[in-house]
Amino acid sequence: MSLELLRKLNSVGLMRQLSPPIGVDFGVASLKLIQVQSGPVPTLIAAAMVETPEELLDDHAKRLDFQLAQLPKLVKKGGFRGRRLICSLPSWQLFCKHLQVQRIEGVPLQQVVSAAVGQQIGCDPGELLLRHHEVASVGSGKAEVIVNAAARAAVRHMVDSMRRGGLEPIGMHSEFNAAMKAFEIAGGTEAIALYLDFGAHTTKAMIAHGKDIVFARIIEVGGRQLDRLVAKQMKCPLSEARRTRLALERVMPEPAGEGMAMLRAAEPAADSAVNLREPLEILGDEIRMGLRYHDGLFPGKRVEHAVFLGGESRQQAFSRAVAMGLGINTKLADPLARVARTGSEPCQGIDLKQPQPGFGVAVGLCHCPADL
Repeated sequence: MSLELLRKLNSVGLMRQLSPPIGVDFGVASLKLIQVQSGPVPTLIAAAMVETPEELLDDHAKRLDFQLAQLPKLVKKGGFRGRRLICSLPSWQLFCKHLQVQRIEGVPLQQVVSAAVGQQIGCDPGELLLRHHEVASVGSGKAEVIVNAAARAAVRHMVDSMRRGGLEPIGMHSEFNAAMKAFEIAGGTEAIALYLDFGAHTTKAMIAHGKDIVFARIIEVGGRQLDRLVAKQMKCPLSEARRTRLALERVMPEPAGEGMAMLRAAEPAADSAVNLREPLEILGDEIRMGLRYHDGLFPGKRVEHAVFLGGESRQQAFSRAVAMGLGINTKLADPLARVARTGSEPCQGIDLKQPQPGFGVAVGLCHCPADL
């Protein structure tokens, strides 16, 4: 082997070793990738996004396989360095629940939690990839834990697909942990804050004390459900319904006691009104239930701020309606605001001149630990 070839091989190996991991978010509406060089001020290396074809938005399995097939192409042609990935575990694959479990002397808490989750789901705990986070002691030797679990076979399918594509997955984290890491790195964590990640399929709600998550819930309300309601009311295809919803400019809340403010939204170019009251009331009720649960666990520690992120938070009429229903200070996050860039970095399918609240998970993944 020639000396020149040895130098090239060593250079490639060193580059792979030193290159920071690429954050990969398998979202419903899009696949998002970003690579950031860590430092006092994180610096952008490359970013890419591929939107989900309309026909795959409601088919989880086919959509994931489409994204897994796109991934090697994006990494190779998108200006990314190396091939190490830290990925999100899609929320639709995730079992997320608060549990109170009894401590048993001499038995690791992980084992106790695994048995409890297996009973709840009705499967062998060995079939699950499970992680738990203890948030409080609740008396009588019990622990309050947040459990995130997914089918081991599903995770293995993702990992094997990436490896077959010549990629090197080194970590996989929940969207909750990834989003929180993005705020932690940016130095934007509030003392006690509610974070709402509005996605196409679900809304992820979490409450954190500083950087520590103490409450997490997946709420089955997202942009896709709103689109279906608009399509039903206007008797139009889902694609047209989405365009109509995103163009909504007026919201007229009505008093509803403690419940979510009712929403009547009129599409400017249409004669008929679009009424999104029902899903927004469901969303508001679920959020407030979470706030009450938190207040019961931590008396005297009330949430005073809410932070909105996720792709659907860009729809102003929707965000305003949720904010009015919460009755607390809210702000829209831009996870890329504190990532330094020159404007010449490779970017595919994303306009970095616009706020990108949907990139919270991807940015956070860049800073999550390798755990595979």
